Amino acid sequence: MRRCLGKACAGVLFLAMAGCTLDSFLNRQIVVWGPKVVVPGTIGEVSAKLREGLSEAGLLLRTNRMGSDYRISSQWKSGVVFCLHLKQMNDVDGVKTRVRMQWDRGGDQELWQLILKILNAPSDSGAAP
Repeated sequence: MRRCLGKACAGVLFLAMAGCTLDSFLNRQIVVWGPKVVVPGTIGEVSAKLREGLSEAGLLLRTNRMGSDYRISSQWKSGVVFCLHLKQMNDVDGVKTRVRMQWDRGGDQELWQLILKILNAPSDSGAAP
């Protein structure tokens, strides 16, 4: 009886392990750094522009502050999840903000072009992912 019960338990464990390894939910998501751009303005001004522009594009945004960084995250229409990292920098020309993209699934060029359009930034400054 014990031997039969042991085999049954081993079979159930084997099936559970096989199911878990094939489950895409447990696969590691690949999140990579995308392009970045430096624009004039404070972090408050730049984040306000981005929030307004992305909201008009129909995205639901989540924002938070992590130390000196400000983050805006959402999901693009193609399913790409992204996070914009904003960091204020003091320069001899004045206050500037670096906007750096972090996204999954290799990114989305259309999304980055929208970000550049919202920021009125040239499309060649760091646009290559």
